[in-house]
Amino acid sequence: MNTIDKIQSFVSVLKAKFFNKRIPIAVRIELTNRCPNRCVYCNIWNAKMVEPSKEEIFSLLRELKELGTKKVSFSGGEPMLRPDIGEIITYCKTLGISPEMNTSGILVSKRIKEISSLDLIKISIDGPEDIHDFIVRRKGSYKEAVSALETITSYWIKTVITTTITKYNINHLDHIIDLAKRYNCFVAFQPVKKMVYSGVEVDNLLPDIEEYRQAIQKLINLKLSGNGYMRNSLAGLKHIYYFPNYPKLKCAAGRLFMIIDVDGTVYPCDRVDYEYKGSLPNYKEVGLKNAINMLPEVNCSGCGFCGALELSFLLNFRISGITTIPKLIK
Repeated sequence: MNTIDKIQSFVSVLKAKFFNKRIPIAVRIELTNRCPNRCVYCNIWNAKMVEPSKEEIFSLLRELKELGTKKVSFSGGEPMLRPDIGEIITYCKTLGISPEMNTSGILVSKRIKEISSLDLIKISIDGPEDIHDFIVRRKGSYKEAVSALETITSYWIKTVITTTITKYNINHLDHIIDLAKRYNCFVAFQPVKKMVYSGVEVDNLLPDIEEYRQAIQKLINLKLSGNGYMRNSLAGLKHIYYFPNYPKLKCAAGRLFMIIDVDGTVYPCDRVDYEYKGSLPNYKEVGLKNAINMLPEVNCSGCGFCGALELSFLLNFRISGITTIPKLIK
């Protein structure tokens, strides 16, 4: 992100905070519902939707550029299953929007040259091999993810391991930190939470609260001791320590970031702990700018998801909560 982009982003934050404007600085685009994994906390793979064409995505990216978007995260499902993912990433980059991608790691080693324009890749790893493969319910998934990490190191793409904290891996977070150190990348820890459109109840996946807080305190202590491999800021770790009863924080969802689903539905956030009232807007029906302005206010129990939390800290001018952003855009 160059100096002009940084200034424009700061102006967007000011407009969102003081003038109630909605400016999609960061957007996640779901490219597909297809996924090889069957994660215990997600069943997006079971949703049957017609995927947007490459031309539709290109058009959407141009509109987002006009609306002030600086960063797009391509997700799913598994975006690597799209044969045109490389073209989509490259086109995004040519527009001057920073492209990121969420992936399980599948096909990354085979198609690394196609996705080499990425500014950031986020690879989901939920623990040691046996734990990870159990959580995603697919044998061999861990090996694919680690292979992706090994391949990426020679392409200088900034990398973040994303780990969803559940009762199954709460005592294995040190393994993830060791991986981040080994491959010189970041790790983002985030507590499990129900996804609006996945339909999976997660109450049976929650760790024991005392066990959870001991684990997060350990991460806080590591951060205080100078561990530089966690994407979570110290303020962010202290925030998620109180899961599931987070401290109050004005949310940036629907203000500075939003999610565009495979069918064109626009969400302010996909991890609220209540059902949205009425139907959410579809940008294909009402136009992208109108859809963003029609988004409902988010008023849930709080958030522990790293990127969303950082933007909310930014919206609230809590600079201590966004200390990792400069490292990621450096």
